[in-house]
Amino acid sequence: MQFRPIKLDDRDHILALQDRSEMPLSDFNFTNLWIWRFAREIAIVEVEGCLIIRTTYPQSEPYYFFPLGENYPKALEVFLESCPNAKFKSLTLAQSLYLKERFGLESQANRDRFDYVYSIPELIALSGRKYHKKKNHLNKFLTSYPAFVFEIMESRHIDELRAVYHQWYEANPRKDEALEAEKRGIESILQDFEILSQTTGDGLFGLKGGLLRVDGEIVAFSFGEAISQESIVVHIEKANTAYNGVFQAINQQFLEHLWGAFMWANREEDLGIEGLRKAKLSYQPTHLLEKYEI
Repeated sequence: MQFRPIKLDDRDHILALQDRSEMPLSDFNFTNLWIWRFAREIAIVEVEGCLIIRTTYPQSEPYYFFPLGENYPKALEVFLESCPNAKFKSLTLAQSLYLKERFGLESQANRDRFDYVYSIPELIALSGRKYHKKKNHLNKFLTSYPAFVFEIMESRHIDELRAVYHQWYEANPRKDEALEAEKRGIESILQDFEILSQTTGDGLFGLKGGLLRVDGEIVAFSFGEAISQESIVVHIEKANTAYNGVFQAINQQFLEHLWGAFMWANREEDLGIEGLRKAKLSYQPTHLLEKYEI
């Protein structure tokens, strides 16, 4: 199996193969792979007309995703002949059941990797008791900074946003390898924004960004894109926490201005990080998309 590193030129091919179901997993989205290639090696190979993605963390054994493409039964046969001890991750329930039925492979769920899915209409409105605290934080921002401005990301914003994010990153006293990898991924998004934001032939898929300004200064930004006809994935959300309610504001404004026609927002996984899990649960997910490993 001659795997090679993922390239920007692979974007259209991977987008064409990605799951178009109502609530697909976030893992197979090209931008997701592109952002996190600095934290782990991401490589691909073509097998029987299908694409197989391999991920390798430093000092760790590689793992693989289920083949992307219609001829996955044959691709799996060929692949497992070559890699009989392969580890699979980020499997849907249907994929894990197929591997059990066809090859006798037992899977297990990994809660740390479950995707969090939210109702976009609910996150825009923030109505009802379950969103009471979030609505209060949002109202605090709206009343404190009534002249705030939301702007849709364009190429003209890139240099300014890069400079602002660099300031935030350098001011963070808790920098580590993971944060450094994320920083490189965000810088990559900004560098490749024009290509990543190009829409596909059906005019649906393409990266979009938004930012908030207070008194002309950028105080928050977010990036996301459609992953199906009904779902989007939020890749990045960053804000200056000196502004009360700023995270609730960028979350709500980003969805309202760019994704109001969609039903579901996938905010990816919590990686088993306690604080991150608490934050994601606080937004009241409607679904947790299970992921299995073999």
